[in-house]
Amino acid sequence: MNLKIYSIIAASAVVLTLGSCKKDFLDKSPVTQVGPDVAFADAAAAERLIRGAYAGMYNDYHIWDFMTNGDVTADNAYAGGDNPANMAIDKFTSISTNGNITRDWNGLYSNIKDCNIVLNNVGNIADPALDANNRRNEMLGEASIMRAYMYFNLVRLWGSVPLVLALPTKDEEFYPAKASVEAIYAQIIKDLEFGAANAPTSAATKGIVTKGVANALLAKVYASQSTPNWAKVVEHADAVIGGGYSLLSDYDALFDAKHENNAEAIWEMQFDGWGGAHGNWMPSVIVGTGWKRFNTPTNDLVAAFDAENDVIRKNSSIYFRNVVSEGWTDDYWSKTNYPYINKYRADDQSNSYILRLADILLLKAEALNEQSAAGWAQAKTIVDQVRARVKLAGTPAADQASMRLAIEKERRLELAFEGHRWFDLLRTNRAITVMNAQKDGKGASLNYGVTADKLYFPIPQGELDANPNVR
Repeated sequence: MNLKIYSIIAASAVVLTLGSCKKDFLDKSPVTQVGPDVAFADAAAAERLIRGAYAGMYNDYHIWDFMTNGDVTADNAYAGGDNPANMAIDKFTSISTNGNITRDWNGLYSNIKDCNIVLNNVGNIADPALDANNRRNEMLGEASIMRAYMYFNLVRLWGSVPLVLALPTKDEEFYPAKASVEAIYAQIIKDLEFGAANAPTSAATKGIVTKGVANALLAKVYASQSTPNWAKVVEHADAVIGGGYSLLSDYDALFDAKHENNAEAIWEMQFDGWGGAHGNWMPSVIVGTGWKRFNTPTNDLVAAFDAENDVIRKNSSIYFRNVVSEGWTDDYWSKTNYPYINKYRADDQSNSYILRLADILLLKAEALNEQSAAGWAQAKTIVDQVRARVKLAGTPAADQASMRLAIEKERRLELAFEGHRWFDLLRTNRAITVMNAQKDGKGASLNYGVTADKLYFPIPQGELDANPNVR
């Protein structure tokens, strides 16, 4: 990352978080205007810094691009709309000047900067109030978990990237080289283990990261490395499962906006509408009338729901409408029965899940199945639990190979449009096979032509120009 820009933005963020959780990154204060006597004076200032880290997550990546990257890149959604950047992501033709890719890189590194401000400074604030009820360590744990999550997204989207853990103090630190994927994962695990030991056990809302979030991310991280550690996946999945979470009995209640921060939610974005601090504009670009919306469900996903007779999850995830009267065209669907995503229904107040229990249950099932040829029987119990909620019979899978595909399918149908599908295909080495087999509704190949060099985003051109060490 271009750390000269990073350093200026970091200094500005400290000033802004002292007065408000809302940040205007166009109003950048010089580094010299921020000193420990102003920004890091006491426990109240520390609380403002951690609130700033949370507030920074209300950017394009966490509002919408998480789904574009996880579902449009994969076989769950077409780009829809008319945005060339989205279409390039959909068709695997992205180049370094892609606007979505640039904003996601900048957004995630901005989030890391917010976390680093907390991690680099809160430990040094000489205020005994911070140590009452272990609050100092809780804040450091929260910031560590959030930083780990940002790097987890970066390493899965780009592979090798700069690993920035502090503000630069030497000239050479302004132009960091890319760290290896292994080094990034090692830091992610270190941060998450610290978070699991120090973050709060529970919080007022599921928007605050807790020990449960740390363990859920550890389970996903250990499953995502080049050589998965399935024993660790089970260990951390069990820590989540034993942490007081439970599946909602009604799948649709997860998305009806009446059950936010529910027992199944582990980490949930907290949107309160445009009248509040954080409005969710994402629903307005995926549903509605008057113009062609983005992230259209694919023929392949609809067919997968139908083949499973999965009526409950299909109806919760997708709805159809006659849009013949609207003045746009589509390459994939008839406008007499056009699909829209149905998981985000309350417009600018719709919360969205980052992590929920069903994801971790199915990940544990996958780990059990991969640990031994006989593990499929233990995995079946978990898969059947998830299926039973939506009134489906138990999976017919009866050996390791068939259970592997059954779990892949179950994760797809359970978690559609929640940003997980592409990363599942990547970590199981199935992305090339699955995407190159994609067909439209008439059975014609979509000719994605995915190869190994297209599995990761290109580094944004602005970074390539500013920092020769990332080329």
